[in-house]
Amino acid sequence: MDYEILSPVDDWIFKLLFGDERRKSMLINLLKAFVALPDEEYELTYLDTHLKPETEEAKLGILDVKVRTKSGKVINIEIQVNPEKDIGKRLSFYKSKLLVEQISEGEDYNVIHQVICICITDYVLFPGIEPYLHDFRFYNPASRLYFEDIPEVIFTLELPKVPSQSDGSILWDWMKFLRSRRKEEFEMVASKNPEIRKAVDTLYELSADEDVRAVYEQRQKAWRDRQSAINSAMRDGILKGREEGREEGREEGREEERRRFLELLDQGLSIDEIKRRF
Repeated sequence: MDYEILSPVDDWIFKLLFGDERRKSMLINLLKAFVALPDEEYELTYLDTHLKPETEEAKLGILDVKVRTKSGKVINIEIQVNPEKDIGKRLSFYKSKLLVEQISEGEDYNVIHQVICICITDYVLFPGIEPYLHDFRFYNPASRLYFEDIPEVIFTLELPKVPSQSDGSILWDWMKFLRSRRKEEFEMVASKNPEIRKAVDTLYELSADEDVRAVYEQRQKAWRDRQSAINSAMRDGILKGREEGREEGREEGREEERRRFLELLDQGLSIDEIKRRF
């Protein structure tokens, strides 16, 4: 093997692996590690990953993988490689959109099915907390009561917290696959599960494909360029880092400034062009 194995944690590679109808059995095996549903529920239908905006001005969301189960449950899987300050808000936005798009004007609320969001992060999301998997639901800690009628669940999984030694679970095997980088690591975890064997072989095929590699490297370069532009903006004073002792209103203004900068950057404007707009 004379090529570098691409990272399965890259969101685009993850979509190629698990967002393809031809490889649905791999996705089913992965989902079963997270969600305990009857086997018949895993008759999955792939759905459009674009969230429909309510107006032309509304924010458009694009999911990594989105499927519907036999009974109508909607499952969304997200991969997040780089730390994002507003990850909780983004997951809440996606979850809300997945609920709202199930119902049309005049319909009864009973048409709404459960939404399950799974977010896998390649960074620590909750420092100081040992478990790597969390299951968030509506819950009253005082009465220890779950609001079962609210059809939403969010799972988060932090890859850096996954122990180096197997805990015997299918989930650990899949997370080891996502964390692997060398062929010997991939081969070790592939020997434990036929579906992971398929995933590893598919990853090898993608890694050997020149067209796939070209897009992958282009995406990596775009990310590095974006980070470089942000660092340059920080040095030039376009974006100001958080300073201790600043009042909340000033801090909120700075966060809005950062959002505006990133929007202009994503539109393709150069640093000099952005400077003229600030």
